[in-house]
Amino acid sequence: MSKLITPEFRGSFVHLLVPHAIKGSETAKPRYSITMPIPKNDPFIAKVKALVDETAKAKFGKIPPKLKSPFKDGDEEDRPEFVDCFVIQACSNNKPGIVDSSLQPILDAEEIYSGAYYRASIRAYAWDHPTGGKGVSIALDNVMKTKDGEAFSGRTDASEDFADFGSKEDPLG
Repeated sequence: MSKLITPEFRGSFVHLLVPHAIKGSETAKPRYSITMPIPKNDPFIAKVKALVDETAKAKFGKIPPKLKSPFKDGDEEDRPEFVDCFVIQACSNNKPGIVDSSLQPILDAEEIYSGAYYRASIRAYAWDHPTGGKGVSIALDNVMKTKDGEAFSGRTDASEDFADFGSKEDPLG
């Protein structure tokens, strides 16, 4: 089973510290996950596609005609950060290891958020659904946060929101 290290990407729908279940699905087990938009022209895309094909052939003997792929076309999604990208979601039932660019573990939950930049170690695995569907998904092993970015939440710092109302004097003094 081959492992790949992604290029740097801006993480979206980041659930690395607490597992998350899909809303409205009673059967979905909560999992750790991160959504990775990768530019369509990045050479990494060809590597992932080759890994998906290799994994499908190993499981099914050939690539099934209606293979469920781990790729989404970002231009078909309603998110500006996905434009001109393929979007790949990587998931795990186990909590991934998370380090910073100095390879130190990240323990502060405030450091991990959608909009920051990451790299991930990923693997492909094939699956066979009882109703006949076949597919390949991406497993998430570990994550490196490479740098901060503007959070996708749109949330601002409280001191910025109330800057016009704040007092420079100590109100308790």
